[in-house]
Amino acid sequence: MDEKEKNLYDDNPLENNNNQENDDTLEEKNGVKYETNDNWQFEADAPTLNDDLFDTADYSDKRKSKAENDSDVPIVTTDNVQKGQIVIKRESLKFIPLAILTLIIIAGLIVLGIKYYTVPNGKEGDLMNPASVAAKIDDNKISIGMYNLYFSSVVSQYEQYAYYGYYDLDPSADYSTQYTTDKDGNKISWLEYFEQETVNQIKNYNTFYNAAKKEKITLTQKQKDTINEQIKGLKNSASEKNQSLDAYISSVFGEYCSEETVRLYMEQFYLTANYKGKYAIDNKPEEDEISKYYDEHKTDYNQVDFSYLAVPYDASSDEKKDESLKNIKKYMSKITDRQSIIDLIPTVYKEYIDADVQTAMQNDSNLSKEEAVKNVTANYEGNVDGTIYGSDGPFSDEINNWLLDEKQPTGTVKYYANEDTGYAYIILKTEQAKRSEDETYAVRHILIMPKTDDDSQTDQTTGQTEYTDEQWAAAEEKANKLLEEYNSGDRTEYSFSILAEANSDDTASTTAGSSDAFGGLCEAVKLGEMVPDFEKWAVDKSRKYGDTGIVKSEYGYHIMYFVYDKPSYESQLIMDVRNAKFDKILKETEFDLHESVVNKANNKFLEAKKAANEKQAAENTTQPANSSQK
Repeated sequence: MDEKEKNLYDDNPLENNNNQENDDTLEEKNGVKYETNDNWQFEADAPTLNDDLFDTADYSDKRKSKAENDSDVPIVTTDNVQKGQIVIKRESLKFIPLAILTLIIIAGLIVLGIKYYTVPNGKEGDLMNPASVAAKIDDNKISIGMYNLYFSSVVSQYEQYAYYGYYDLDPSADYSTQYTTDKDGNKISWLEYFEQETVNQIKNYNTFYNAAKKEKITLTQKQKDTINEQIKGLKNSASEKNQSLDAYISSVFGEYCSEETVRLYMEQFYLTANYKGKYAIDNKPEEDEISKYYDEHKTDYNQVDFSYLAVPYDASSDEKKDESLKNIKKYMSKITDRQSIIDLIPTVYKEYIDADVQTAMQNDSNLSKEEAVKNVTANYEGNVDGTIYGSDGPFSDEINNWLLDEKQPTGTVKYYANEDTGYAYIILKTEQAKRSEDETYAVRHILIMPKTDDDSQTDQTTGQTEYTDEQWAAAEEKANKLLEEYNSGDRTEYSFSILAEANSDDTASTTAGSSDAFGGLCEAVKLGEMVPDFEKWAVDKSRKYGDTGIVKSEYGYHIMYFVYDKPSYESQLIMDVRNAKFDKILKETEFDLHESVVNKANNKFLEAKKAANEKQAAENTTQPANSSQK
């Protein structure tokens, strides 16, 4: 180990353990001993490392149940005796005197130190001690520090979404007493849900991270630089608080989380994306695979339009529920087509329209009441239509299947009541289900933006940076050189992807962004979603797989690589077949969670969260008084 590597551990040096007392609460599971005492503390404010890097995005978000409760996920329960290993016969053990066995255990404790088996050491990889193990994926161990880092990231993401109203979640209250539902509709606490999401993410990233290492897939230089920049930012924050780096990281992301943990966390993110990106290129779905998958999931690729009204639904008592149902049936009797729904809007949405009219007139003093009513009503009239894509619709299975069922005639009306939201949706089926044939395309691109300087100006109307002719020329020259570099190589989709990862200024289509995108891929793109010149090149009917070119847009020069141009449902099929392959890999992965360690970490998180909330509440209480004294 060189001096630089040695310095990584200076903040948490291994201590002399000879004076520690034995902990008789030590647990053993699958041959690994785990710490179970309560002498460690978890503290976390739980921000994410970087919103761009670790935000999740697709929180449409298929919520997955905890791995140990998922029948598709195998749990390690078998002995670790494999074919070809030396096996000690059990009956021979009975001849070992108890005193000798005790001496062997004591000798091990003297050599390694009691804390080696009882207290996590905050290290990763080969330096991790048995007490640090929170889970195992295949033969790889996941540290308690890594669990805490994933957990704090998950909680932070959901708190951010809750702030914008996407979830009914109160960050100032105890997460173990707030409830949501899992994917099967079971009521669980938010704390349990966070654990499920943490376990899912750990399993997902580590499975493909391990596969990437086996395939000898490496980080790009750009990814390495980003990791170092993240660590540099954490060092600066630690310095501002007069803390060591490891102490600061532990205080922010969780107990036993260190610089090593953060580095490994980011490596897992990037190598997972690199592996899945290469796998998707090397394992493109064959036509027979696509056809078979379509036959098995036909309804998932149908879509159906409908019109609806949302009316209040009060189920707080039998009397109020009956009254709500009476209202619903009254409105249903008047609905025959879309226009009849529009005719009901002034009555059904009267309270909302009146409130919106008052707001509109307050915001615009020149607006008459008549104009305000007209504008607000038109807004509601424009929001009576919806579309269900596939069987996973927003209503109950009964309503979703009714809409998709070709035997059910158009013009029929049903309602769906949701007691949680306090609304019932009166739904008019306006057409029969059909496949989405809308044109979509997939391309890879490398965006080269002109470089700005201190004198660069911004257009006040469009908000776009105004580049000089010299800056445009330099960007074009770079784009041409990169295309020449690609053409002089093996000209594969993967080599283009690597070039995009190293050079593209578009973070949304590379691992530099917050999605799972890799290699400049823009997939299943609908018409109108990209700038005109970009799209014109992509949908040119002469295009063949692997075609390249350079397109200029207001953002810069795009080095293009054509992948496909297909109907929307076929694009979705390609992605679904690919994801099914990834799911198969995950299901075949052995995962073992050490519950007692994880439960303890979760409880420590709750304690820290409660203390932080109480501190914040105290500061909020005293702030007005302090302000008035100034």
